[in-house]
Amino acid sequence: MDNFNIRCNHKVNQKFECEKLTKPDILKMRSSFYKDPNKIVQDNFLATLMNVKNPQRKRSRKDNGKKHEFSVKYWVFINKQKLQICQKLIKAIYSITQRRLNIISKKVMQGKRISEDRGGDTRSSKYLDKVNAVQSFIKNLKGKESHYGRQKSKRIYLSSEYNITTLWKLYNKSIDKDLQVNYKYFSNIFSNHFNIGFGNPATDVCSYCVRTETQISIAETNEGASRLKTELKVHKFRAKQFYKLLKELPPNTITLCCDLQQVQVLPKVPIQEAFYAQQLSCCFFCITTEDGITKPIFYSWMEHQAGRGAVEISSALLDHLKKIPFSPDIQHIRLFTDGCGGQNKNSHVVHMLMVWLLNFAPPTIETIQLTFPVRGHSYIPPDRVFGRVEKLLRSYSVIKTPETYWSLYTKTGEVRKLGIDWHLRDIKNACACLQKLKGISGCKRIILKKTKSPNRVLVKTEVLYRNDDETKRFETLLKPRKRLDQVQIPELPIGHKINTKKLESLKKLLISLSGEDWNQDPELKRMEPLFTEEKIDEEDEASDADVDCECADTEHSHFL
Repeated sequence: MDNFNIRCNHKVNQKFECEKLTKPDILKMRSSFYKDPNKIVQDNFLATLMNVKNPQRKRSRKDNGKKHEFSVKYWVFINKQKLQICQKLIKAIYSITQRRLNIISKKVMQGKRISEDRGGDTRSSKYLDKVNAVQSFIKNLKGKESHYGRQKSKRIYLSSEYNITTLWKLYNKSIDKDLQVNYKYFSNIFSNHFNIGFGNPATDVCSYCVRTETQISIAETNEGASRLKTELKVHKFRAKQFYKLLKELPPNTITLCCDLQQVQVLPKVPIQEAFYAQQLSCCFFCITTEDGITKPIFYSWMEHQAGRGAVEISSALLDHLKKIPFSPDIQHIRLFTDGCGGQNKNSHVVHMLMVWLLNFAPPTIETIQLTFPVRGHSYIPPDRVFGRVEKLLRSYSVIKTPETYWSLYTKTGEVRKLGIDWHLRDIKNACACLQKLKGISGCKRIILKKTKSPNRVLVKTEVLYRNDDETKRFETLLKPRKRLDQVQIPELPIGHKINTKKLESLKKLLISLSGEDWNQDPELKRMEPLFTEEKIDEEDEASDADVDCECADTEHSHFL
């Protein structure tokens, strides 16, 4: 040890081999040790150099000294040779303190993991009882999943009647004084340790679910309540099958979803008179793909241009199908939409799809399947798009022109305007050659397929999502002595009459907004021709729009 500035105090014997270490060996050991500055890595390395065991003599050599808890031997490896050295030398080689060695030795003796125990949070453990009490209180809250979520989510929602302040007050009232906490403490635990929100009351829930749950609560017998619970469970199970089908990605298939948004009003103004006035409607029909890659397409038209029936929906769908660049491997089309009979679920839409499949579809397309959700459980991808649009519209309190709507919708998808980008087609003219589809109101799927025979498209309805009824067969909707290639769907002129009462109410609103000279406003001037066109009575308009809708049907219990 002449070449190292430390002198060991022990006697030269066979037990310690400190004299065999040379200065190059020590420098190599030091450089290897400090190559990684991480203390945990260094401590784990030092632990490998220790042999810790129970001492043979626990009594201290000093009169008032502590008893020995463990005995440690230190080893180093030089040229693959294991050498035992003294504690003083190991401290000198690695420049470490006695306290650090004692901490490592104690953890090795106790079988604990080497970890960083310096610093950190030293206060939380003092309030562990309060933390546990708050967490236990929050865990006992009964929440529900979002009504508007299409699939299960880990986030739950409490009633909109509550908030964090209310829950904090309830907690402090229900707990002992020594476990009470301030608002900030409670809020931090609630926000950082739980995925809980406060939901708004659902406004479009399923009437069958609400009615059945009410009947269960007032059932007089357990048998009756059990039967109702089973029916409700089957109903909800069927509703989930629709979303499972929507989530599937069959090969050689393209999936489309479409829905008509709740009408936007013109002019949109924040004045009080607008809450009671009838305004001009601006309609947006959205078509999306389930993959979410393609931008949503909005088919837009004004109330004075067209209505909101099967003709408008069929014309928009026909235009969209014509403009889709189908890849050569696509053989099937799945179309998911809600079950509103006046718009999507009717024979006119089926007739339009038959005409497209025969005359305009690529030769590789073989089948089209329309799928409708269970009534009251019709939250589909276009509804998510509408949510993003509504968020944008909330930032604008005044909208006087359809151009403003179009510019906002363009931020979410592509807008196609009636009369410019697409045109109405007289779909109802197909009834001259095609029969109405029977049993359409109770079905959940409508399947159309081409046949090997020319000029033939067959149709079949199914009441189940998964299983096909073997008793049903594909049938043609052609009337006697008619052919499908004879069906004509000519272009319709743009124009829709507005009833007198609505125009009178709209005019009063415009006067309240801009005065008697409202037509001098450049943004409102375009509405002036509406008051000179031919008008219809409210009763006539109601009779024209009186179409049966699945929303009014009675729920029937079916299995899959």
